[in-house]
Amino acid sequence: MKVTKGLVKITGRLLCGAAAGAIASTAAFAQDDEIIVTASKREQTLQEVPIAVSVVDDRAIEQSNVQDLFDLQTMVPSLRISQLQNSSQSNFIIRGFGNGANNPGIESSVGVFIDGVYRSRSAAAIADLPVLERVEILRGPQSTLFGKNVSAGAISITTKKPEFEWGGAVEASYGRFEEVIFKGSLTGPISDKLAFRISGSTNNREGFYTNIVDGSKLNERDRWSVRADLLFEPTDNLSFRVIGDYNKIDEVCCGAIQLINGPATLFAIGGPNPPFLGKAVDSDADRAYSVAFDEKVSNQLTGKGISGQMDWDWGGAALTSITAYREQSDTSQTDADFSAAAIITNPQARSFETFTQEIRLASTGDNTLDWLIGGFYFSEDVTSSRDVIFGPDARGYTDGLTQLLGAPGALGATEAALGLPAGSFFANGTGVFGDYQMDNTSFSIFGQLDLHLTERLTLSGGIAYLDDKKEVIANSVLTDVLSNLNLVQIGLAGAFQALTGGQAPTPANFALFPAQFAQATAISTTPCSATNPPPACNQLLALTPLQFFDPQVSYPNANETGVFEGDKVTYTLRAAYDVNDWLNAYFTYAKGWKASAVNLSSDSSPPDALGFGRAAGPEDVKLFEFGFKAKFDQGYINVALFDQTIKGFQSNIFNGTGFVLANAGEQSVRGFEVESLWQPAEPLVATFGVTYLDPEYDSFPNAPCASFVGAAPAACQVPGATTFDASGIRPAGISKWSIATSLTYTQPLSETLEMYLRGEFDWQSNVQAIENVPAAIASREVQNLNLSLGFNWENGFEIQGWMRNALNDKYIIQAFPSVAQQGSFSGYLNEPRTYGVTVRKKF
Repeated sequence: MKVTKGLVKITGRLLCGAAAGAIASTAAFAQDDEIIVTASKREQTLQEVPIAVSVVDDRAIEQSNVQDLFDLQTMVPSLRISQLQNSSQSNFIIRGFGNGANNPGIESSVGVFIDGVYRSRSAAAIADLPVLERVEILRGPQSTLFGKNVSAGAISITTKKPEFEWGGAVEASYGRFEEVIFKGSLTGPISDKLAFRISGSTNNREGFYTNIVDGSKLNERDRWSVRADLLFEPTDNLSFRVIGDYNKIDEVCCGAIQLINGPATLFAIGGPNPPFLGKAVDSDADRAYSVAFDEKVSNQLTGKGISGQMDWDWGGAALTSITAYREQSDTSQTDADFSAAAIITNPQARSFETFTQEIRLASTGDNTLDWLIGGFYFSEDVTSSRDVIFGPDARGYTDGLTQLLGAPGALGATEAALGLPAGSFFANGTGVFGDYQMDNTSFSIFGQLDLHLTERLTLSGGIAYLDDKKEVIANSVLTDVLSNLNLVQIGLAGAFQALTGGQAPTPANFALFPAQFAQATAISTTPCSATNPPPACNQLLALTPLQFFDPQVSYPNANETGVFEGDKVTYTLRAAYDVNDWLNAYFTYAKGWKASAVNLSSDSSPPDALGFGRAAGPEDVKLFEFGFKAKFDQGYINVALFDQTIKGFQSNIFNGTGFVLANAGEQSVRGFEVESLWQPAEPLVATFGVTYLDPEYDSFPNAPCASFVGAAPAACQVPGATTFDASGIRPAGISKWSIATSLTYTQPLSETLEMYLRGEFDWQSNVQAIENVPAAIASREVQNLNLSLGFNWENGFEIQGWMRNALNDKYIIQAFPSVAQQGSFSGYLNEPRTYGVTVRKKF
């Protein structure tokens, strides 16, 4: 009943939001080439496949000057990709769901596949795109056929195969910020049965952020890639394809601006007189592309791999096998306090060694019953090191904080009282040091039947069994003296001794003096205030905000095995009906699943009663979807209405000193998507896409207070409160409306010369960027206009002028509480306007 009401409700909105596209598409449309997709693991046309899928082909990518998946998102309203503190920390989002950034133990809910090979981390998919045939964006859970981590959707990238005729292309681009891009590819025969394709690219650009401390630039581009592809066709029904690739990124990235400078930033860091540090503080007034970093930030990524695919048509059935081995590594150095003071630095290193094997056997030809069976195996070794280290300004900064708190000299006095050497707290070089290993193995067995009951009605059922096992070793050492102290226990001991005239705080004495023990216990947990002055309070609790790290517990240990296992049966049920020759409709009910996530980070906390910190359980997805696809002589319109629920969404939110990893109860999103194309005249093609999303936490009774600001009720203001009931709250970061539209005009200027003019507009409605930064500080509305003008000659020569973000729209990609600076907030900005010229020659 809930689903029916939801679909009825959004249908009304759909009719209003899509009326223009639907009316425009009632004229007729005809294309010489059908758009082919493999969303169902079979080749079908876009209009035939009963799945919500968006397709961007190679020509649209060229005309739009799309270099990578970040650029591609402006063309698909349901897709969002965000880059965070370094190049490898990127997040893929479909229909508002996505995770996986900031932690190597958290896999993305959106799977990325390149030529059928699963890329297990976003860092393996952010390089410049190779020579493409198309990119498919599959919306909604795809766990039945795609095997691993596709609970929110999948991105499938198909590259161009080698050809048995000579051909290729070279191109060069020059643009704003001294951007220089070179690309080249060559394909041809080695013999009558063996063909090759080789390609490569380089991309270099100055940064668009300025560091006001030394004038250096951030957010640059410095990347290159090479790729070799062999196609062997010994017979008409048997082919082998082998692909090897290598890519490298070495960039100064990424800048984060100050959204709000709180007292800790303005005074403890920027105050001119000791104990304040007197460092430069970047203005929060104009939100310019500027930072104040003392640290030279950097990140290096290397990816390489080899894959082999066999396709064997037996006649009536076809066998496909895809085998791949990949290595991905990255290192980064981050100015973790995002300030001009040397407070905290954050070196990291990660490596991934991944083996995958997929095998499928599928029926071919025209059958009453089509079938497909297959299996997928995945094995990955992950190593990660992550250190958070205090710098030479850490002690001075924290002394400044105690001054702001009205307790100057508190750190030195506490050290003396506890018998610690002066300067023990926040000593240069101390911090938390973590080394982690994770061995992940998983497999799935899947199958699907498509029963064509009539020429127009098809019933489909797919089922998959998924099994996942993660074995984790975590070695984490905390050398920060203050964070290692149990301030409550120390306060208890001091109060007990004061109340008993110096009796030692031992279990035996606690039993001898029960009244004093009870009083001391109460004192140990009572912060000092005007109503509770000393000695009726624990003065040490004032230092709690300066305990930046949680206690560290390495594992396996006596209580934790370090093994996380899970399995699930997922399935898809679908009915597809061809109403007539130009209209078909479908209804889908699908279940998806993603295995447990593990926090491979020194931010990990020992699990408490709610399980925060160490790991998050699996994600379970349920989807109801109704769609129709209509094709006309001059266009098409595809519509999907959906009700999608994720139970146990793996939320990982930064709270200023660490990440809070938790399952977000039950979260749902209801909405609709429209994609249409209209060609009213031969030279003019218009596309229109809109996505409407209405998300909600259906059930989140133990939401961590640290992950919410503004939405959290007064319950979180109670001393010691850590959770509240977030049920009914709208999740942040998900725009209600997203629109992506384009207009392309093509005009022959002579028998050998053609001109095209293309414009794209991407708009997202205003939304709070993230739960734990107030909407008044970090809201996002996107208005992105891309333009291109090109001239194509018959001999394959092309000149193109392009401009991305032509309106120079500035918005916040993501925001977070500034590190160890209570009351301050930071954020990542989108790229400013860029423009340039591309010269291309195809042969």
